[in-house]
Amino acid sequence: MRRPLVVLCFVLVAGCASTQKPALTSGTDAEVKAPDKPPFLNPAEIVKRMEASPVSYNIEGKDSPPGGWADQLWPQRVPSREAPRVVTEQGEFVILDWPEHPEARALLDEAEPHFQAKRYAEAAKLYEQATRVCPDCYLAWNFRGDAAYFAGDAATALEHYQKATRINPNDHRSWFFLGNAFARLGRFDEALDSWAWCLVLNPRYPIIRQFFRANAGLGLVVREDAIVPRGYAERAGQGVTVQFDPDHDPSWLAFANCKALWLGEPAHRQEMTGTDKEHYTTVEEMECLGSALIVHAGQKQKGETERSDPTLDRLASITDDGMLMQAVLFEVGARIHPQVVLTLDEDVRQRLKAYVLKHVLVPASAVGGYDL
Repeated sequence: MRRPLVVLCFVLVAGCASTQKPALTSGTDAEVKAPDKPPFLNPAEIVKRMEASPVSYNIEGKDSPPGGWADQLWPQRVPSREAPRVVTEQGEFVILDWPEHPEARALLDEAEPHFQAKRYAEAAKLYEQATRVCPDCYLAWNFRGDAAYFAGDAATALEHYQKATRINPNDHRSWFFLGNAFARLGRFDEALDSWAWCLVLNPRYPIIRQFFRANAGLGLVVREDAIVPRGYAERAGQGVTVQFDPDHDPSWLAFANCKALWLGEPAHRQEMTGTDKEHYTTVEEMECLGSALIVHAGQKQKGETERSDPTLDRLASITDDGMLMQAVLFEVGARIHPQVVLTLDEDVRQRLKAYVLKHVLVPASAVGGYDL
């Protein structure tokens, strides 16, 4: 029996149990580092290139979806692997499926009815057998931790979750469970560190977001997205349509113009990335978000703040901290490839962790009125 995801999110007094679902197929690598490139264009330079182009650019005012055009701009293109195993092939990190162990799997399945019936001691015996026959089955260690956690033994659960993270440090769920055990034991600094790693490894993991909404007493929140695009561009015949929401910050028109330029002018993509092949690149997102931020700052300087977008204020703060690249990777790259961080080296992961602790997983008292 497989443990359904819907039962996982409980308040801290109950905790969250592990899940096991079939693994998905592998995906492709995603670019996250900008190559050497010319300077970014400013909004006026972008408009000048559009005006000089033989491509037809048509600007339309249009209501944006409630969450902006993020889903349209950055749809998921790479499926996730349920139990990821990261290996190095030809100098690059590649995500594979964690190998199954049939005997251990049979024991986990046998234990599941006991766990669901809250017979944690009986389940724990079978989970222990699973870890004996397969000491490297990190999911079995997580399940063992769950049995101890739900039985009220957070200290033992902690040991098992730590074992799981040592065997496979690339599964975000193990870090989430570890954080819960630390919190149950009152070790909140270590809990915060573990939860941060969970978000680094899977920035859009919904369970941890639900967890903090359900446990307001912890005094922490996972902030909503800072990149909520109210501008969009798409091909229309031989031309490009530039769409922006007139009810929102006019800065998003500059963003949409930039996205249109990247669609309509292969020479610009070639100039900035070294290839005219269309693919996700942080260079494009940095240039287009930077264009919006330039206009946003100019509007504020002139006192024209009637339709000012508070998410752009937050993005400007992130940029001032030198973390716009991390925000793009965390919010945009992870939409396209949910496990993109698993393909990155430790230095990038550490910078992302610093970003998470500074701008994502923060004290509730630090959150402004525009977060949900």
